[in-house]
Amino acid sequence: MKLLDPVLIRGMSCELGQTLARALVAEGCRVLGICRSEESRTRLQEAGFEAVCAEAPEVLPALLAGTVFHAPKAFVDCAHSQTESLVAALAPEQIDRWSLEDIAARARYLRTVVRLMLPGREGRCLFISSAALAAPARGQGYYAAAKAAGEALYASVGLEMAGRGITTCSLRLGWMDAGRGHAYLRNRTGLAGLVPTGHLVSLEEACGGLLYLLSQGARSINATVVTMDGGFSQTKPEAPQDRTAAL
Repeated sequence: MKLLDPVLIRGMSCELGQTLARALVAEGCRVLGICRSEESRTRLQEAGFEAVCAEAPEVLPALLAGTVFHAPKAFVDCAHSQTESLVAALAPEQIDRWSLEDIAARARYLRTVVRLMLPGREGRCLFISSAALAAPARGQGYYAAAKAAGEALYASVGLEMAGRGITTCSLRLGWMDAGRGHAYLRNRTGLAGLVPTGHLVSLEEACGGLLYLLSQGARSINATVVTMDGGFSQTKPEAPQDRTAAL
């Protein structure tokens, strides 16, 4: 499986991002993490990864000039919203911050990376989405909205840039006992029994899917969403048992 290389990963400090980075390096790819804080960059460097801290997306070209990453062939956006609240409960200034950090920043990073890819007329951009987009839990309205905006942006780029060699895809993940999923799943037993496959999405499965989507053979999977949730989004609650049948 021939993978696109080199690869930029935004939000690589998360568990999925680091696991994917290790898998890519094992396949011989060059990987660079993009962080929004020096703390995250230091944490990645201590873990053995190369990373840069971009105060704004527009400084990336200058940061990458003269490196092998100045013309990336792949970009994976693992960054996710930290905003969880009832929609009517969030303060106006918090809503403004959410829209800047979780929607506008994503659009600006995507714009910047696509422009880096254009001279080489080859590139692949992947967005890590969530099944919460289609079925948000109580308090996930802002998180789901940020994912919906991300999917829309990536789909549009795939339509606009495919003729110039740049394609996109969003991977919509279901319940996964990793990263932010640890806290959610800690006190919720039995969820795996609701998934048709009988198990939650594993890090290995998620990374395997991403590696395939980053391969040369997957670039016709463009401007669309791939769902990896064990089939949960296709299920429906069972109807209550008809007690009259036993009478």
